Amino acid sequence: MDFKEIVNFLKNINQDVDEFAYGDFPKELGEIKEVYSQGGSDRGSDWERVYHFINHDVFISFSGYYSSYNGVDFDGWDDVNEVRPKEKTITVYE
Repeated sequence: MDFKEIVNFLKNINQDVDEFAYGDFPKELGEIKEVYSQGGSDRGSDWERVYHFINHDVFISFSGYYSSYNGVDFDGWDDVNEVRPKEKTITVYE
C-alpha cells in the first residue's frame, strides 16, 4: 500500500484520527514502528508522532496541538501527512 491507500484504509475503520495518532493500528498493516515523537506534557504545544509502516516503506506523520487542560487536539485527517527521513547537518555553538 502507498500513503493514500493506508490513510483510506484507516478512515474506513474509524473516521477519527485520534485513535491512530497514538499508534493503535490494525494488524493488517503489518509491522509499524514509532520513529519520531515531539510535544506533549512539559514538551511544548506542538505535538507530532511519525510512524514507519515497515511492510510498505511509508512514513506517516500525525500532528496536533497539546494543551495541559485538554490533551492533544487534532484538526482531523488534514493533520496526517506522508514524510520521508532526511539527514541534515547543523552547526551549534556551545
